[in-house]
Amino acid sequence: YILVQSCNSQKKATPEQEQIIEDAKVNFVFVEGGTFTMGNNDYHYTTLEHQVTLDCYSISKYETTLKEFDLYTELNNLELVYPNYRNQEDMGPDYGAIGMNWYQAQSYCQWLGEQLNLPIDLPTEAQWEYAARSRGLEVEHATDSGLLEGGVDDNYAADKPVGSYEPNPLGLYDMSGGRPEWTNDWLVGYSKDTLVNPRYDTIHNYEEKIVYDSDKLLMKYCEINSKFVLKYLNLIQKKISR
Repeated sequence: YILVQSCNSQKKATPEQEQIIEDAKVNFVFVEGGTFTMGNNDYHYTTLEHQVTLDCYSISKYETTLKEFDLYTELNNLELVYPNYRNQEDMGPDYGAIGMNWYQAQSYCQWLGEQLNLPIDLPTEAQWEYAARSRGLEVEHATDSGLLEGGVDDNYAADKPVGSYEPNPLGLYDMSGGRPEWTNDWLVGYSKDTLVNPRYDTIHNYEEKIVYDSDKLLMKYCEINSKFVLKYLNLIQKKISR
């Protein structure tokens, strides 16, 4: 990948900031590869059911927090995201990062990878769905049970600090609940063919990327420069030992 860096030199991190970076390194969950049915024939043509085979990878168990993204902006002399909204209850340091477009999310992943000396990127749509469904289980919600249970999950739609709800069976938090999350793929219609490690990140005549919503395993399409409703995503570590 080609990453255009700011000409400004990076500031030196304090011990507390270095700890934030190190914490990110231990939060990856190994996802064993396999084959699953992706998509849903009941929805838009872009979501046709098809078989997908994925290699093993690792994904962050938590959404990226505002604290983590703020560290990136501070050390790289970048503007703080949503500075005028920081007094809101759902804009605390441990809430999911919000207010960055796709390019900013991608740049953050590349920067974190440089700090950890690991290949870190946004997950493809297939990797995100496979992980949210705990290696492709036939579930509608990425909760610990695959269901929304009355009296237990009533507040899933409300923003809360990351990790506030029970993880899915794979050990990933906020794949239902929390905030919508960027993926790496451009918006492209599905094929009925069986695909191996599909990714749609090299098609540049599109202007929309795929974002997964938090209440169900449903996707929506957002312009890559939009900042107002887009939040982003779990990081993906593409190659790491178990």
